[in-house]
Amino acid sequence: MKNILFGILVLIVTLSFTTENGKLSGFVTYKDAYESTNQADDGGEVYAISETDAKSAKYGDLAKVVGQFLISKSYYSQTIFNTIDPSRIKIMQDSFDTVSNFTSKYLGRFKKLPAVVMASVNGKGNYTLNLKPGKNYILFISGKVKSDNLAESKGNIDIKVADVKPAGETLLDANFMAHENFLMMLLTGRWLQGC
Repeated sequence: MKNILFGILVLIVTLSFTTENGKLSGFVTYKDAYESTNQADDGGEVYAISETDAKSAKYGDLAKVVGQFLISKSYYSQTIFNTIDPSRIKIMQDSFDTVSNFTSKYLGRFKKLPAVVMASVNGKGNYTLNLKPGKNYILFISGKVKSDNLAESKGNIDIKVADVKPAGETLLDANFMAHENFLMMLLTGRWLQGC
């Protein structure tokens, strides 16, 4: 009788710690200066890590680091197009270079973590990952859109958070815009204002 009870106890404990991975999939696309529709961003990469694993590896601030980089990039771009003061541009360039260099090193170490799961984006722009259920950080690196900074020299980056369902499918898409599109929007906006 003791062996049966012990066997049931072991089975219950084993089942309680066993969680089935969930599936995360989606499309990664880009829009360049010459296309009016989104194109498949084939050759891109998708990296994922669960929030628990990120915190235990001291990468719980992944979304904050990438988010700060993207804010800094946007602020730097706006400064370049809104000022002709060379000293202000130089200060912003130095500041952005510092953020870009830090982000590049940080992501280089992040990609090597054992808990990180990676997938390539195929020719149709699709990717699929099997991930732990719950909150996951998803880092997208474009295969087609690159920028002139160290962090994005191999492809522009974006970060998203996905709540992956156990034994189910969660969808998450990403879209990149070529730098030329941003310039065209600025120039078009100024032209429409009569400048």
